[in-house]
This record gives sequence, C-alpha cells and structure tokens, in this order.
Amino acid sequence: MEHSTVGFRIRHIVGYVPGVFSRFSGQVEYDPVRPENSQFYLLIDSSSVHTGVPARDEHLRSPDFLDVERSPKMIFSSRKVLREDGGSLVVVGDLTIRDVTAEVLVSLQILGIADHPFADKMPGVRVLGLHASFSINRLDFHVGSEEWTRMGIMGETIDLTIDMELLQR
Repeated sequence: MEHSTVGFRIRHIVGYVPGVFSRFSGQVEYDPVRPENSQFYLLIDSSSVHTGVPARDEHLRSPDFLDVERSPKMIFSSRKVLREDGGSLVVVGDLTIRDVTAEVLVSLQILGIADHPFADKMPGVRVLGLHASFSINRLDFHVGSEEWTRMGIMGETIDLTIDMELLQR
C-alpha cells in the first residue's frame, strides 16, 4: 500500500483542517467480474495522525480525541458490496474507532486496472486504483466534545478519503 493515502478533513471555526494517517495496512480482494464478491479490510494506526501542526497532532492522540493509548487502532471491515448506477460501488462495513463500532457506507470508485508499466521487471503484475470516500459523525465514536461544536470550534462531521494503488499478482 505504499502508493496509498488515508486522509480526513473537519470544519474548524470557519475553515477546514486536513490531515492524514501515515501508517496503515490492509487487504483488498477485488473481483472485477463480480464486484459484490469483493472484500476490504483496513487497519489504521491511530497514533500516525498528522495535520502539520505537532501540538495539534499530540492533542488528537490524547484521550480528548483518539485516545491512542487505550485505542491504538482504527479498523474497517467490509460486510457487503453493492453496485450503483454508473459503475460506482457502495461498500457496507463496520468501522471501529475508540472501541465503538458502527456501520458506515463507503462510496468506492474503481479508477482502473492496468498492467504494471515495468512489466519487464514485474511480469504478470497488474495495478488496481481505488478511491473511497465517506463521512462520519465524530460524536458517534466519542471523538472530541459536543461542547466544541456548540461553541463553534469544530464540526461534528469528519470527511474521510482513501486513495489506493495496489499491486495484483
């Protein structure tokens, strides 16, 4: 998953704060003929949160937000894949953050499948491109305080994006 990113953004006062998780792993079993048979699993190291502001990143790791000491991992595991009109997919799965598990619907686009451009060095290897996006309410996962929303400091909705370029052998 070295050509992949897991990103997020959330409202902060009148703007947005973007960030990424730099350490994650997973498994993708994609069936291009019958995508509904596909399976997706993602494990994110919560402590790898990065927004470009070290003090904010430390606060995000604290019990106020991700509580990485008690809940070091976030996990997504698909339960089923549905086809939408236009070729997009919806992945229904369970997301666990801070020991809270909830169902999420992930919009998934298959960006393409191609032979690896270095076929002479990597014969038979194909590349799969995926883009996923979804939103969650941070309060559903006990991330941050509802008071911060009432005060106008931060929004409740976190927008997440996952971009992957995976090798198929």
